[in-house]
Amino acid sequence: MYRQARLLGVLLLLQVVGMVGLGAWLFTRFDWDRALKITTGSGQINVQSIDGPWLVPLERALVFTVYFLGPVILLLLAGLGFVLLRRRGWMLASVAQALIMLACLFFYGASRPWFAYPIIAYCILMILLLNSRSVRAVVHRRGLTPAEARTEIAHGE
Repeated sequence: MYRQARLLGVLLLLQVVGMVGLGAWLFTRFDWDRALKITTGSGQINVQSIDGPWLVPLERALVFTVYFLGPVILLLLAGLGFVLLRRRGWMLASVAQALIMLACLFFYGASRPWFAYPIIAYCILMILLLNSRSVRAVVHRRGLTPAEARTEIAHGE
């Protein structure tokens, strides 16, 4: 019965790995060598060489980090809660999925990245899984008193 909760935890942790990987990919798109040449140049900084389209990848990577850092931390905690504690983390996962979709909408408005749609689709899939009957049965199952446990055993539930 706890298999669905653990599977959900693994899927949440997989989403964390994907989001961190996407953020790392965005930071690798920035030309760090050019930035180093400008900052350690001949002492004269050319203002025209500082501004320009080469700063756009850094700006996107920083905005991605600001928007998605909080929800990714929530996802990590929720995923660990499902994998290790079986039932904990449902609310964190739900809130994190909603925040990630909201962050995708904000991030999409400025730069129109290609990865916004797959992230939103994965969030929708995870919300559907979080609200499935089997996961909700595991999450909302409370501890049984000994009297309730006896009746549950007697009825074969």
